[in-house]
Amino acid sequence: MSARGGGTEIKMKGLISGIKRMEIHDGDGLRTTVFFKGCPLRCVWCHNPESISFKKQIAFFKEKCVLCNTCKGKRTEETVKSCPTSALILYGEEYDVDSLVKEVTEDKRFFENSGGGVTLSGGECLAQPEFATAAAKRFHENGISVYIDTCGFASREVFQKIIPYTDKFLYDIKAVDSEVHKKCTGRDNSLILSNLNFLSENGCKTEIRYPLVMGYNDKECDKIGAFLKDMNGITKVKVLQYHNFAASRYDALGMENTLPKTVTTVKDVQNAVEVLKGYGLNAVNGAVED
Repeated sequence: MSARGGGTEIKMKGLISGIKRMEIHDGDGLRTTVFFKGCPLRCVWCHNPESISFKKQIAFFKEKCVLCNTCKGKRTEETVKSCPTSALILYGEEYDVDSLVKEVTEDKRFFENSGGGVTLSGGECLAQPEFATAAAKRFHENGISVYIDTCGFASREVFQKIIPYTDKFLYDIKAVDSEVHKKCTGRDNSLILSNLNFLSENGCKTEIRYPLVMGYNDKECDKIGAFLKDMNGITKVKVLQYHNFAASRYDALGMENTLPKTVTTVKDVQNAVEVLKGYGLNAVNGAVED
């Protein structure tokens, strides 16, 4: 998709923090996951800190640095390219729709053989709504399954526009109680819950993701079950085990590490699964299913 200004064609661009191939955790089959940069939430347990900011960032992983002085102590896009040990990593690359579709389509044979496709994730992919919708439309037209991994914090109009090109939504529900949600993410959740109701009313296939963080949202299980039990289109509720594996990336990016020190065990996840099953939901233990 493009626009014209002053006689010059201007291609729409999106900011992507990374692309991962052969993913098995972001939907059915083998998938290529496109991580959009920027997120409206500030989850204290975020495991993709490089995708929070809407700007390009350079991370410095000091444990990889061999003091070769190739970068001369500077952190720029040029020194990222010249770093021999990948101690410097650039998070944030601009793509137009054509280039993104071309790169992902290289994996189409793997999608066809495994029932996979592309997952638009983040950060929050719907925080770049025009680009996400344009990309989803092109993937859909090319016969590639499209999943949208979202926190749900986007306008109703954004969902209306992307639904026709989406095979399934992977939808995060972190809490039903608004105060708990604010404490965990910095945002009210009324828009998120309203959008999930909208997807249900439209019969959209939706897999719920419930990240379980003990001491933060573990008391929300019954509320989530009650909220979801009568909804249409819910294919699965996956309870995810919290971990703090992203700590090194917070340090490398020079960001405050907000990761909780709490531990969520496989048993904790299974207990939550059993509660949700009590509401007639197809709940699964994400800690063992993956």
